[in-house]
Amino acid sequence: MRVAEAGPRRPAAIRTNDDTHFRRPPPGYRHQQCSAPPGYPRTRGAPHRMTADDVSSMASGEDDPLIFQRILQSMRDGVISIDLEGQIITFNDAAGHILGKDPAEVLGQSFAEVFLLEEAYDAFNEVVFKAVYESELTHSVEVILERGDATLDLVVSSSLLTRAEPDGERKRLGVVVVVSDITEQRKRRKIKQLFGAYVDPRIVERILSESETERSRRGDMTISFVDMRDYTGWSERLPPATLVDLLNRFLAAVTQPVAASGGITDKYIGDSAMAVWGPPFTDPETQARDACSAALGQIAALGPLREALAAEGLTDANRLDAVVGVATGDVLSGDIGPVASRNYTVIGNAVNLAARLQEAAKVYGQPILLTAETATLAGPEMITREIDLLTVRGSERPVIVHALLGRAGEVPEETIAFAARYRDAIVAMRLRDWDTAEAGLLQCLEEQHYDVPSRLMLDRVAVYRTDPPGEDWDGVWRGATPRAAR
Repeated sequence: MRVAEAGPRRPAAIRTNDDTHFRRPPPGYRHQQCSAPPGYPRTRGAPHRMTADDVSSMASGEDDPLIFQRILQSMRDGVISIDLEGQIITFNDAAGHILGKDPAEVLGQSFAEVFLLEEAYDAFNEVVFKAVYESELTHSVEVILERGDATLDLVVSSSLLTRAEPDGERKRLGVVVVVSDITEQRKRRKIKQLFGAYVDPRIVERILSESETERSRRGDMTISFVDMRDYTGWSERLPPATLVDLLNRFLAAVTQPVAASGGITDKYIGDSAMAVWGPPFTDPETQARDACSAALGQIAALGPLREALAAEGLTDANRLDAVVGVATGDVLSGDIGPVASRNYTVIGNAVNLAARLQEAAKVYGQPILLTAETATLAGPEMITREIDLLTVRGSERPVIVHALLGRAGEVPEETIAFAARYRDAIVAMRLRDWDTAEAGLLQCLEEQHYDVPSRLMLDRVAVYRTDPPGEDWDGVWRGATPRAAR
């Protein structure tokens, strides 16, 4: 924000209503620079932006002048005082740094000669003169100072410096000016405003607060991918505007449970969303359980959305569904990518696993699949069912995969018993006991006729009977993979 120019840029006298003026100092006038005594420590820590009123109050009080000098030199805000002759009598180091002036050369000089001759200081000068010409006690204005290649955002506060007289009147002594550099604060605010609608505020805050070398870390995190089922079908059936609205509402519905469980929504990829849990954003001890809670919440959130869409007349709204894949493991997290297009994300095998499990969930007819490591870390509060031993694309190591059934106390006992019988059957299959495996899987299908994993395993047993796996078999099915279960 630019304010009006401060009038003619010349070192002439500037008169006020009571005939005080800013003019050149008398010949031979010299003023000692205000400085702290040797060895006096300068303050550190969070900057405190003072106002001209604060400085005026200190300067006009009865405090030890040396203490006042120490305060001035320890401040991060620039402080300038000008007497009614227009001489600069206080100019601390911070003022010199912000305004680009050497305090040793400025002190005792005419304010007009130092600042009025340079157009870059017009906005700054205007605020200084407000204290002289206008009736308000204090003026505070945000201005922009263009100094060489740098553009600084400043808050300039000016106030008359007065002293109480015995007759009750206040004698005018001069003007005090406080200059605060808010360039970095404004930059941070702009970044937060720019990315706040798209990026979790915790990511923005971390990127802003950490150095380049601190922005990447390695450790265990839990990652989830959630994906809209049959997105291709929806895109074929719906006009573009309706499809975009459906997608936005779907992503909003599955994002809220992530935030509620303390997770970070890392990115949106078409009709899917990736989220992460773990340090430095969430408790490493609960990250797996939190991710499972979010996955359950994502599936549950689709019920109200389906009802709302049906009420609005969307055809086949009851078919809207999702699948989730969750994995825990060692990843690299941080501000990753080329300088021109970096973004916060996580990379590693666990990310690949979570993405592949989301795809596999469609094959096994389960809404949520997770690795055995995630299931173990989630603890007894989450009830799971072992589904299969498989290798995912991009990895050679077999992974035990579980389906997430629900929270402890919310899953029926018969469902838990069914999961145990199914596990006994697939363990028998891995031991090449085809008869026991087949009998167990048939019993499972008698109880739940449409259980997709039981049907898949029974088909495998039939293949293994006629074409047994080799002696080096690791229990992983390497035959044709069926299409996603509907």
